Amino acid sequence: MAKAKAKTPAKAPDAPRYEPKYNWMNKSRQWGVRVKPSKAGLRLGDLNVGIYGEIPMEWRDQSRNPRGAIPRKGMPPVGYSVREKSGCWADSAADLYEEAIQRRWAPATDVPWDSIEPLPDDLEHAICQVMTELTQYANVDIETITQWQHQLSYGYHEVKQYLATASFDAARHYECFRKRALANGGGLGLEGPGQVNRMILESRGGWTEASVYLFLLRGVFMLTVLQYLERYAHNDAERFIYAHVIEDKARHLTYGVDHLKFAVAHEEDKKMVLATLLAIGDRFLARDMADPVLREALAITFGGSIARAAEGMEIYHDMMRTFLRRHLKYCEWIDIPRSPRGWIEPLAQYAEDL
Repeated sequence: MAKAKAKTPAKAPDAPRYEPKYNWMNKSRQWGVRVKPSKAGLRLGDLNVGIYGEIPMEWRDQSRNPRGAIPRKGMPPVGYSVREKSGCWADSAADLYEEAIQRRWAPATDVPWDSIEPLPDDLEHAICQVMTELTQYANVDIETITQWQHQLSYGYHEVKQYLATASFDAARHYECFRKRALANGGGLGLEGPGQVNRMILESRGGWTEASVYLFLLRGVFMLTVLQYLERYAHNDAERFIYAHVIEDKARHLTYGVDHLKFAVAHEEDKKMVLATLLAIGDRFLARDMADPVLREALAITFGGSIARAAEGMEIYHDMMRTFLRRHLKYCEWIDIPRSPRGWIEPLAQYAEDL
C-alpha cells in the first residue's frame, strides 16, 4: 500500500503590524499633582488635592469612573440610587477609615480565650443569651451596610471605603459574640423579638433613613450595653472583647451622627422626616424592650447570679437611662427635634429622669 504523502502545513498569515498611538498619554484633568505623606504616612484624606479634592454635591456619573479620572464615552450606567452628597457624606469618613485599618484585631488569636473559667449555670445561661442577642445585632449591621454600600455613588469613595471596614468590623463582632457563647460549655440562647432588626433591614427611604435607625437608635443602644458589660465582665476574654468592640462601635457611631448632621444641614425638611422616623422607631424599640428575655439576662449578668438579679436590675435601669439620655443628646446635636413625652412603656418609665 502506498504511503500517504505528508501535507505541508499552511503558512500562517503575517500578523498585522501594530502602530502604537499613545493618545491616552495626553489625557489628564490635572497633571503634575503630587501628594506628600505626613508623619502619620500617606493617608486617604491627603489625596484630596487640586481637582481630586473636588467633591460635588451631586455625582452625576453613573459609571464606576474614579473621582478625578476622565470618563470614557459609552460606558453602561450602574444605576446608583444614592447620587447626592447629602445622602451619604460625613467629613470624618476618611479619618475613620484610617483608624479602622490601623486598629484591626483578630478574635482567634488576640482574645485571651484561656482566661475563661467555668461559671455557675445561671450566670453562663444569662451571658450566652446576651451573646445571642448581640450576634443578631452584628448580623443586622453586616446586612444593612452591605446592601446599601453598592448603592452609593462611586464619587464618594471615602464613605464607601469606610463602610467596607464597618461591615468587616461587624463580621468580627458576630464572630466574637458567637465564640463567647460556645467557649464555656454553654451555647446560643433564644432568638430575640427582632422588631428593631426588621425596621433597620427593611428601611427603603434611603441610606440616611436607614442610618437613623442603624446608628442613632440601635448604635447608641448597643454601645451603651457593651460599656456596661465591660464594667461587669467576668474574665479577661470578655473584657478584651467588649473593649475592642466598643472602639469599633464608637467609629460606627461617629460616622453615623456626622452623616446625619450633614444631611440635616443640607436637605430641607430632612430633620422633620428623621424625627418622624424616630417616633415610629420608638414604638418598635418599646416592643423589643417589653420582651423580658434580654432584660432579665442582663440583670443576671450585671448582678452575677439569679440571687442578685434584683441588684442587677437596678444596674439595667441605670443603663437604660444612660442610653436614652445619650440618644436625646445626639439628636439635639444633629438638630433633630425630640421629646420623651410621647414614649410608651417600658420607655416612658425613664422619661422623668432625663
